[in-house]
Amino acid sequence: MARIGLLTLLLVLPAACGGGEAATTTSASAVTTAAPAATSTTSRTTSAEVSTTSTSTTTTTQGSGALSLPDGRPATFVAITEDYAAVEIDTATGEVIHDFGHTGTAAEMAATEEMPPNVLVGAWRTTNRSAVGLSDCCEPAAGRLFILGAEGELGDDPYSTTGPWNTGWTITPAPAGSLFAVVGYSLQVFDPTVAAEEGFDVWIDEPDVGSPYGAAAWARDESALFWVAQLEQVTMLASIDLSLGVPNPVSVLDWVGVEQFLDGIGSQESGNLVGFLHTRNDDFDIVETQGVVFSTSGELLATFPVETGALWGGYDASGRFLIYVDGDARVRWQGLGRSGVLGDGFYFASW
Repeated sequence: MARIGLLTLLLVLPAACGGGEAATTTSASAVTTAAPAATSTTSRTTSAEVSTTSTSTTTTTQGSGALSLPDGRPATFVAITEDYAAVEIDTATGEVIHDFGHTGTAAEMAATEEMPPNVLVGAWRTTNRSAVGLSDCCEPAAGRLFILGAEGELGDDPYSTTGPWNTGWTITPAPAGSLFAVVGYSLQVFDPTVAAEEGFDVWIDEPDVGSPYGAAAWARDESALFWVAQLEQVTMLASIDLSLGVPNPVSVLDWVGVEQFLDGIGSQESGNLVGFLHTRNDDFDIVETQGVVFSTSGELLATFPVETGALWGGYDASGRFLIYVDGDARVRWQGLGRSGVLGDGFYFASW
């Protein structure tokens, strides 16, 4: 599956979700770049640039994930390789330090013409690093989630030995602790470290505010969730007060055109929401991508540059550092006026 084809599948279809050996093509993160200054929320554009080198050292141990680099970025991240394996990567060196496994490989997809096998397309961790959630797609049905321990593995037959914990397309870890927020055919908030029948805090089946897509964004105090929904080609921002459990439309995002769609979203340290706005041509190809910052009431506050076809990964727990994969399968980060490249040969990455 081509990189742009997977991106279109993940981002455009609300009814869709959104293996092998660990990749050995990852590159170290010592990269000097020209980075945009910290995103402003008071103007429509950000243009100041600084030159920075992202080289850092750390004492990361296998599967730790809890340590941070001296600049505050997480010491490791999780990603999906070009062979659809879920892996944990050392942020400073680009080395694979743990392989969670796969549900299908690139070779299997290439050999299958009529019905491609499911492959992993997303990987996320709880903020306390107690659990990892993996999403696969797309036949015979989209949106299967696997929940593993921090150093778990899918095994040779993941569908029989591990099994999907539940359905969903994207996962957003809460800013603290072990909660996940899932967007799929329903909205879910649950603790993956406890039994399924005991873990749910919120379950909203087909919320009546349009079809949800992208990822949910947590309020910084974890009191609410925000997500993007679409109803009859109108893009809306919706929310739920987690103490009440009732979803509400917030506003129509009139700055999102009919030829555009939002990828993400997430919440930055300020509490504002951030996502990637993609513009498509008549052939449904993505021709432009820009980062957008908007308020929890839906007002567009700022834009910032990002590579065309970039795929949202999300913020770290602090809301300061953004991670994503560009259209050339490079894992990138930016935050606090700096940016860098963390590795090559990936379909997806998150902190």
